[in-house]
Amino acid sequence: MLYIVTSLFILFISIQFGLILKYKKLYNSNQSFIANISHDLKTPVRAQINILNFLLNGKFGKLLPEQYEMIKLTSVSSKYMSNLVNTIVTNYQCNEQNLILNKSTFDLIDVIEDVKKEAEYIAFDKNQNIIFKHSYDNCLICADKLQIKRVITNFLSNAVTYGFKNTDIVMELKQTKSRISFCVKDKSNPICQKDLKSIFRKFSKTSNSKYNNESTGLGLYISKRIIDMHNGKIYAKNLSSGFVVFGFNIRVPVVYDRIQLKCLQKAKLLKY
Repeated sequence: MLYIVTSLFILFISIQFGLILKYKKLYNSNQSFIANISHDLKTPVRAQINILNFLLNGKFGKLLPEQYEMIKLTSVSSKYMSNLVNTIVTNYQCNEQNLILNKSTFDLIDVIEDVKKEAEYIAFDKNQNIIFKHSYDNCLICADKLQIKRVITNFLSNAVTYGFKNTDIVMELKQTKSRISFCVKDKSNPICQKDLKSIFRKFSKTSNSKYNNESTGLGLYISKRIIDMHNGKIYAKNLSSGFVVFGFNIRVPVVYDRIQLKCLQKAKLLKY
C-alpha cells in the first residue's frame, strides 16, 4: 500500500509541474490563466491531500508506525504543493489588483500554532526546534485570516529552508490594543545589505536562495503586498547574535476576549 501511495504522489507531482509549465505560457491571457490554473491545479492537489488524510485517519485500515510517518511526510509535501499553487494564484491577483481582503475576527495564536505544527514535520529532517514565544491567552484580531496565515507560513518555511541544522527557530508575538508585532528568527547565513534592500521585490532572490531550486522569488513579494494592504510594515534584518529575522507590524484592533467574541458571533455582529 505504501508503494502505491508513493507512486501516486510522484505521479501527482509530475502532472502538477507539467501543468505549471503549460500555464506559464498563458500568463498574459489574464482571466483564462487564473480560471484554468485554479481548476486544473488546486482540485487534484486538494483531492490528494484528502486521500492522504483518509489513510492517516485509518479509514482503510491501521497503518504501521513507519507507514504512518511516511504518509505524513507525503502529506506535508502535498501541502507544500498546495501552497505553491496558492502562491502563483495570489501573485496573479496581486498583479491584477484583484486581491481583496476578507476580514474576520480570529485568534492569531491558533493560526500560528497551526502553521507551527505543519512546519515541524519538515524541520524534523534538519533537527530544528521551532519555538513560539508569547505571553497571552489569546490574540483576537480583525484581519484576513487566510492571507495573514500565508505570510506566517512563508516566514517559517524560509526559516526552515535556510536555517542551519540542529538550531532553534523562534517565533515571537507581541500585542497591544491597536497593534500586533510578529517575527521569525533563525540562525543562518546573514543576508547581505544589497539583498536586504531588494528582498521584498518580485522574483528577488538572495545569494542564499539561489542554491534553493524550490524558491520562486514570489513568497516575500506577496507577503509584503498582504501586509501593505493591512496598513502594516514588513521587514528583514540581521542580528549580531547570528539570527536572521523576518517580521511585520500591523495596526489591528485587539479588544475582545474569547467570551466577548462568542457573544458577538452569536449575535451575528462579527463574521466567523
